[in-house]
Amino acid sequence: MKSPDTSGCISASQQPCKIHHLQQKTNAAFVHLHHLQSLSYAEVMSAASVADDDNKCQNMTGLKWSAFMCLFSFVSTLVVTGANVTILPIDQLFVTLVKLRHNPSFDLLAHTARLSKASVILFFWKWIDILYKNIGFLVRWPDREGIFQVIPAVFKCKYPRLTSIIDCFEIFTHAPKNLHARSQCWSNYKKHCTIKVFICCNPLGAITFLSPVWGGRASDVKIVRESGFISSQYHMPGDQILADRGFTLHEDFASVCGAELITPAFTKGKKQLSAEEVEMSRQLSAVRIHVERVIGVLKNRYTILKGPLPIATIKSLHDEAVGGSLASCDKLVRVCAALVNLSPSIVSKKHS
Repeated sequence: MKSPDTSGCISASQQPCKIHHLQQKTNAAFVHLHHLQSLSYAEVMSAASVADDDNKCQNMTGLKWSAFMCLFSFVSTLVVTGANVTILPIDQLFVTLVKLRHNPSFDLLAHTARLSKASVILFFWKWIDILYKNIGFLVRWPDREGIFQVIPAVFKCKYPRLTSIIDCFEIFTHAPKNLHARSQCWSNYKKHCTIKVFICCNPLGAITFLSPVWGGRASDVKIVRESGFISSQYHMPGDQILADRGFTLHEDFASVCGAELITPAFTKGKKQLSAEEVEMSRQLSAVRIHVERVIGVLKNRYTILKGPLPIATIKSLHDEAVGGSLASCDKLVRVCAALVNLSPSIVSKKHS
């Protein structure tokens, strides 16, 4: 009778050693996995995590990697870093743009970046000030001689003296506790507390003018009049400006600077529009829609402008203390507009 083959079996004395060895390998694998997770977790909110990747960088910041690096190189010399800095300046800028782009809470940013909430808020507003002071010039009125040289041909045949397209947009906010402030921010159109901004773009889709921020109660006409936009500084006699029918400022532009404000025809006082008026309104809407596209790009690319903005974001205690003419929200809007102007035009090449 043959004895059983025990070559593939483990003796009872060997089993504890084998189990202990497997446990050690398992523990080592878990430690290595945890280390890799820690490395990737630490890089989630760093510029290194999107380095040389245009798609990732644009998704996180709204800018391609090359544009992000050019922006950082331009402003980095103006940044003063202390001895106890826990996050590099380039990563501070990255987190600031992520906040503007996706509008996560400061608590989430602090948790992801492994910083205190106070630190994140501090360097966020520091970078907003830096960007406002140093790239705010990107939102500017173009040189007079260059305005008509770059107007797309499809616009030139319809409106040969077109210089600007104007509109207003609103940003949702939290309701102020002060009842007077709440009444100033209430928008009957949005049925919500908002702040309102007057915006102007040129035919190529670049943002060329922004008004200071107003409460949502203010009318479009009032904001335009108070913004200083109706001025010979910006317009010459014969210039054409496109607007929605709510901008009843034809006489203002004509008397102050001789410019022509063009709006869709009204049916007020008559039963219906003539065929000529309908066609004129259709052509105007096809061009005027570009300012709405610009507003859409501005708010969709930097979703912090969709709101609702906390009251402290609209006007901080620091703004109150220094008594400045610009509030925090003015800086936010201008920085986001300047960043949009760093990107390619919304007007397709076929229109050029």
